[in-house]
Parts: sequence; structure tokens; C-alpha cells
Amino acid sequence: MLLQLVQSLQGLNAATVLYFGITAALLLSLGFAAIVQNGNTSKTRRSLRNLRRFGLSTGNSNMTDQYSPKYAIPEDIPTNGPIRIKSIYIHPVKSCGPIELNRALLTKTGFMYDRCFAIAAETDGKWRFISQRTKPGMALIETELWLPHEGSDSSDVLVKAAGCVVLRFRDPDVPDWTKRLEMFLHTGDFFATPEVSIVVPLQPVGELKPKTFNIHRRDTNGLDMGQIPSVAVALPKLKRFLEIPEKQPFTLLRCTPESLLRTDLNLAPLDYIGSPAVHGYTDQQPVNINSLSSVHAVSTLLPKENQPLNALRFRANLWVTGAPAYAEESWKRYRILPKSGNTEPRADVAPALSVVCRTSRCTMPNVNPDTGRFDADMPPPGKKKGKPQPSTTLVEYRTIETGNKAALGYLGMHCVPEDRDFREAEEQGEGLYVEVGDEIEVLETGVHVFGSTGNDY
Repeated sequence: MLLQLVQSLQGLNAATVLYFGITAALLLSLGFAAIVQNGNTSKTRRSLRNLRRFGLSTGNSNMTDQYSPKYAIPEDIPTNGPIRIKSIYIHPVKSCGPIELNRALLTKTGFMYDRCFAIAAETDGKWRFISQRTKPGMALIETELWLPHEGSDSSDVLVKAAGCVVLRFRDPDVPDWTKRLEMFLHTGDFFATPEVSIVVPLQPVGELKPKTFNIHRRDTNGLDMGQIPSVAVALPKLKRFLEIPEKQPFTLLRCTPESLLRTDLNLAPLDYIGSPAVHGYTDQQPVNINSLSSVHAVSTLLPKENQPLNALRFRANLWVTGAPAYAEESWKRYRILPKSGNTEPRADVAPALSVVCRTSRCTMPNVNPDTGRFDADMPPPGKKKGKPQPSTTLVEYRTIETGNKAALGYLGMHCVPEDRDFREAEEQGEGLYVEVGDEIEVLETGVHVFGSTGNDY
């Protein structure tokens, strides 16, 4: 048969062979184009064409040198230099990957876009949020923030929605040849791991039904984004990525003004904050601040195999440098002094924040953000598992109060913005922005005990 095929080809003239060659090449090109055009990556790129991505890339992070010893100022060592904001983070989807910013808009409920979505599942008839405590792989879900710009087409559906959040994660399904080919055409690597992207509008157009769910023993609610067809199609992939049973109800929820709850523990004085603190999907308070010196101090206490300690395990909004380790635990109030030489508009206001309590830690800092797995130290002889880290070390060395019996140590501080600064910014017609490089001025110091104030407004 092969001989007959060769003989038949020899009988064709050059023009005929060229015709068949061009036709085959054209068909292959059309096939490749169809694969690229209809692939998840291309669809996502097209949907974002009228938006601009906000946030710093990993290569431009302000935390690339976080392990430098210059940030390791020991406890109780006097310092003369300023305390400055080194980096700013928001976490648009609770318990998923963070977004680093050079500037962020401060609001009554915290930084804009922080913890504005949560993932939830139904168990025994009740909806509950899901976190890295039970699904450490959530640390590997990358989050992007895309917002409209001056040149955006106002008729674009995502522009009408005020932008979107994009979730990216490894495709949990075995890739077929079309996905392999799509990844090759986009990355040049035929063996690159295929990704799934979910585009979630910030302010969905059209009515969505709210759903009540539970976060840390409190009930709240949110818009069920799973009602949006493009989100609903991708949610089964996310469910499989997180290894959630196929039949278990599962969705993504959006915080709204109706979701906000008044803080009922560790209250800031109304004389300072003006009106009771409220929060959405954050654990307790609107803003969390932490110090690199404190992380360095904890890191030195860890077993060698668990050093150095990545500060991003603690998911703070503001990271500061220039203060001795644990100095922030004595702060009662501070204000943020705008740095000189600003090029972007911001209110000429130094926002003040009341510091209300230490951050009681849970098991989440044990999750390695680079691997999405729980870390432990080396097991002793005869044992299969080591002790979880850094929580074991935090319990031993950083249980410096007994206000929260469930705390696995303490690190970081919860804060509440003060109302008067929002009024002043509004009068100026500018946003109350906080930027990397701004200086922290400590206004008051004192003693903190978790839970020492109750719902006594």
C-alpha cells in the first residue's frame, strides 16, 4: 500500500502537490486558531481588553528583601529612624492569594477590595465559608484585580461592573491534547501546566439572590456569584481543585453593604473612631498591621528547617519597618503621615487608626504560601510527623496574654480607622490613600488584652 501511495504521489505534478500542501497548512492553521480562540486563556484575555491590571508583579514586590537582617531590630532596642510602611496587601477573595499594591484607598471597612469575596460550601444544611485552615491549597489560587481606565469602552460589561477579580489556578483535570496545544501556543512550552481562569465582576449587572452563610461563628450574607453563567461554568473546576465532594453545594459570595456587621469585641473608643467599627468578611476588624522586625524575631525561634519565616503567611494589610520587634503591641493609636513628593492625587490628610487588640493566630500561618501545604518541623526519632510550624513556636513564645483561649499565639495588631479623617478627605474631594513609604507616627501607647472590652457601645 505504501509503495502504491508513493507511486501515486510521483505521478502528481508540482502544482497539484503545492495545492494540497497549502490546503493542509490552511486547515491546520484554522484548527490552531479555533483552539486558541476558544481556549480559556484567550477568552479571559478578550474579556479583560477594556480593563487595566492593578497590583505589583512578584518581580517588583517591595517584599523581595524581607529576609534581610537590616529589618531584624531586636525587641526593646531604641531606634531613632522613622517607622515606614514597606508594603501594602489586600486579599480580595478571603483565604486566596494576595495582591500587593503601592497605594490603597482606606475606607471605614478597611482597604478597598480587601476580603470582598468569600468561598463557601453547604454542610448539613448550613452554608459556611472555606479557608486555608481546611483547604491549604487555596494559597495557590492567584488573584488579580482589573479596573477600568480612562480609555475603557463604557459599553463593556466588565466596565459597567466597575472591573473584576480574576482567579487563576491549576486545572485539576487531566489535560487533553487541545489544552496542551493551547498552552504551547501561549507559553512556548508544550508541557506547561494548564490553568483555569475565573473572571468575577466586582459589581455584577443584574439582580443576584443573597445567601446567608457563616464566618467564624457569626452569620452574614453575600451575593451568590454562582448565579452568573460564566462563573457557574468554572466553579466545578475550582471545586475539584480544592478536592470538595462533587455533590456538595459550593459557590463564591460577594460582600455588600448589607453584609457588614458591627464589631462586638475589642472595641475602639468612640471618642476616637467616631462611630462603631464595622467589617465585612475580615475576621474581626477592618485593618491589620504587622512588623517585619517581629517576624524576624519569631523566625529566630523556629527550628532551623523552618527558617526563614515568610511574613506573607500572616496576611497583614500593612507591613512596617523601623520599629523594634513587638513594639506595635504597645500602640494604642497611630497616624500615617503622607510621604513627600507624591505624584498621584490623594487627600492631604494623615489618617489616624485606633489599635484595638493583638491578632490571635490560628493554623493558617502553618500553610506555606509557595506550596499550599501545611509545614511542620522534623519529626523526632520514632515519629512519622513533626509539630506544626510556626504555630508550635508561637504558642510557646508568643502566648503573652490569655484573652483568647483558642489563640495559637499572637502576632500583629487589629486596627480601626477614625471617622474624622474620612470627613476631611471628602471635603477636599480626594480619596484617603495610604502609600508605601508613608511614615507611622505613634500617638498613644498602652496595654492590650484581647477581649477586655465587650459590646458596650
